[in-house]
Amino acid sequence: MTTSRWRHLGGPLRAERVALSLSCGLSVLRIGVELARPWPLALAIDYALSDGVDRPSWLAAFSPTALLVGCGVGTVVLTAMSGLLDMAAVQSAEKAAERIGGHLRTELFDHCMQLSPRWHSRHRSGEVVSRLTSDVGRLLDAVVATAAKLVPNLLTVVGVLIILLAIHPWLAVLGLSVLPVLALAAVKQRKLVHSSQTAARTASGRLSATTADLIRNVSTIQAFGRLDRARTDFGRRSADVTGAASGAVEIEARWAPRSDIVLAIGSGLVLIAGGLQVRSETITAGLLLVVIAYLKELYSPIRSLTRLSTVLAKARASIERIADVLDADEMVPDDPHAPLVPVGPLGVAFSAVRFGYDPAQPVLNGFDLGVAAGETVCLLGRSGVGKSTLLLLILRLYDVDAGCIELGGRDLRTYRLQSLRRAISYVPQDPWLLDATLAQNVAIGNRAATRADVIEACAAAHVDEFSDRLPLGYDTNLGEGASRLSGGQRRRVALARAAVSDAKLLMLDEPTASLDDASAAEVISAIRGIAADRTTLIVTHDPRLAALADRTVLVSASGTSPAAGRHPPVDVSSPYSLSGRR
Repeated sequence: MTTSRWRHLGGPLRAERVALSLSCGLSVLRIGVELARPWPLALAIDYALSDGVDRPSWLAAFSPTALLVGCGVGTVVLTAMSGLLDMAAVQSAEKAAERIGGHLRTELFDHCMQLSPRWHSRHRSGEVVSRLTSDVGRLLDAVVATAAKLVPNLLTVVGVLIILLAIHPWLAVLGLSVLPVLALAAVKQRKLVHSSQTAARTASGRLSATTADLIRNVSTIQAFGRLDRARTDFGRRSADVTGAASGAVEIEARWAPRSDIVLAIGSGLVLIAGGLQVRSETITAGLLLVVIAYLKELYSPIRSLTRLSTVLAKARASIERIADVLDADEMVPDDPHAPLVPVGPLGVAFSAVRFGYDPAQPVLNGFDLGVAAGETVCLLGRSGVGKSTLLLLILRLYDVDAGCIELGGRDLRTYRLQSLRRAISYVPQDPWLLDATLAQNVAIGNRAATRADVIEACAAAHVDEFSDRLPLGYDTNLGEGASRLSGGQRRRVALARAAVSDAKLLMLDEPTASLDDASAAEVISAIRGIAADRTTLIVTHDPRLAALADRTVLVSASGTSPAAGRHPPVDVSSPYSLSGRR
């Protein structure tokens, strides 16, 4: 993997460099303590447990018993110090990693929210959530392992090598003779782990996407009696994850015995050669124990470093998936220094607009339409001719492939993006309500909205007619997809969100679709009040709603034309007459 993939960690790592450096420093201190741990045992064997041995002058004042007790106490103290330093080092590294993870998740989320619908249409939401959660978690494991293990273990290896070479160079070289074999095996293992983890992470992301989709549509599955199909889809994805994960586990599991056997061969060679020297009285038994202890101290970080390569291989697979999102640049262009949209009702003009979700298959081709400031225009036409698409283009959720859309006589692409969207109040056919309270859903329409503004907007949209029946009134959580509300009630909440906004361009997409006459009449009555003093575009097939318009326009594949008459005739004798609320 190229280094550029890891550049996304640069900023978060720099922000936590103090905590990570502290972790490395504490680990280095622990290494010093670990390097001293074999010596109490050597002193006890050579000078406390052996009679008639000449002691160094600095030990002459101690009796064998006192020396033995001192060695035992020293072992306990060094072990305790090592444990405490290790705890502090790991704690510092893990807290820093969690903060890095929080920063990375936020950056990943912010970037996802700025990517255009074109990008999101190619990536399932469950797959994106998987990258936000589990892939970031894998990356944090690598950060902790690197801070707490990489530098300390490298220093341990260097320190132990120096000591071993100083104590007994020949035994040190004999013990190190197996390392080239271990290094070659580690390189091969790292490649296998990366490949297996990439497959496992991909399978896990697909499972997340399938699960989210099935749970989101549980009502549809139950209504059509297709639990069998849901089980099959889920089972297939789950089996893929199990297979890929099992393969990865098998590859990792094979490594431990292989590395242990290679290192054990080195220890065995040192034991045999050193034991022969002890028998010939070339070295003492205590010195041999020190060499073997240091060799163990050398092998332990080497094992840890080879395991770290496995952790980094896992992280590499995850950072590639994260970087695929962060490197995506399918965003609507925005100039932060561009002018703001003027205050007040503005006209909208489409000039030779060409657009297609697939550029090779345009939905709109040479579309022209002018809407005066303060005018209400109803867009009619068969499904699929691009009526709703026109509203999405005004919002700049997509940009035109050719032509121009002007707002207030200026190409809307030259306005600051956030200013443009704040100047528009949009009510989609699907109300897009959040899993939040009624009041919170309405307040989304205006970041400066007060509680009084929300209540006033709810009254204008006739939400107050059913809000009192909710368990906690305006503070009732509507549930996922506003499942507590009926279709008509959800539309009215969306209209209240438009009413609380001070935007002067109102866009409504099929606001009465699929509603019964009573619910539709309530929605139409709400629209009448909300649309006052605003430039309004309404996409609809409802002739009663079309009667609200100053002008109706028929949208077709060949362009636009005035609809027959000012608007289709309306039966004023109906109990749902537009002359007033029923």
